[in-house]
Amino acid sequence: MDTNDVNNYMKKVRRYLKNTKLNDLSRMIEITKMDNLGRGKAFLVAGVVAWSAFTCSFGNVNSASAAQLGLMSTATALTDSMRLGGIPYRNRNGKVVISGSASQGDNILEGCQQRAQVAYNMARANEPRITMDMLDIANRLGTSMEGLEYSVKTASSIKSKIDRKTNKALEAGETPKQDFEYVSETGDLLRYTEVVNHDEMADKVRDTVALLEEKGYTLDEIDNKYLNKDGRYKAVHLNATSPSGQAFEIQVHSQETLAASRATHKMYEEWRNPETSTERKAELYTSIKSTYDSLPLPRGIEQLENYKRAV
Repeated sequence: MDTNDVNNYMKKVRRYLKNTKLNDLSRMIEITKMDNLGRGKAFLVAGVVAWSAFTCSFGNVNSASAAQLGLMSTATALTDSMRLGGIPYRNRNGKVVISGSASQGDNILEGCQQRAQVAYNMARANEPRITMDMLDIANRLGTSMEGLEYSVKTASSIKSKIDRKTNKALEAGETPKQDFEYVSETGDLLRYTEVVNHDEMADKVRDTVALLEEKGYTLDEIDNKYLNKDGRYKAVHLNATSPSGQAFEIQVHSQETLAASRATHKMYEEWRNPETSTERKAELYTSIKSTYDSLPLPRGIEQLENYKRAV
């Protein structure tokens, strides 16, 4: 974007601000927890976020470039990691993160067909609007979003998944799918971690589902890991589809289950490594499972039934 592009962009933002209700921007500031920037800066941030998330679309102006340049004069600290359409959010620790920013330097599917890259790009373009809805839900429920900078799966992670699935098919004597098919069927290109009070997990899952449906989202699956007594891992996973057709995942955790996840992450990476022996895998599985099993059961979690939408 050159100087004229920036000027034209900021004119559009100002025009958008004039036509946007003040309470809508106040609501956006509240949702993103950016209310301590000062009134002027906060409203400009809200305007840029609103424009990027709701007005720019895939194939038009690069909304992250636009948002980055728009914020440059007032909130420089935010722009270092501002991605295409990324939403700034002040997390529980008071740190400002940009949604999906982990993919900023890792968004090219090396060695994949163009159709695979397009599917990934479309998910990235859909992320800002979904993120704003997720932040609104968290704000209304008194929950929080953890690791929002990882809301977009990185290209290298997707490529590793494609390679694992391809190798697994070949080892089974099957013909692997095309890379773009693997990308299109990946339900967590966009993924969110909602953090709730441990004992309220079941209730907050139901409340989250209700608010998603209120916003026009379709619930595809509830996967309550607590119902699998032999499972190594505990949380509740939701799969949903946005009104625009973008599939994504929500992992509902508590601080306790997140702590268990962090404590067992290295063991999990070793466990899923194809070169790890069967005996070692069994040891790791038992160790990971015992970490989660040591946590108390959230109230009513065993009454939260699994669900899968009929296709």
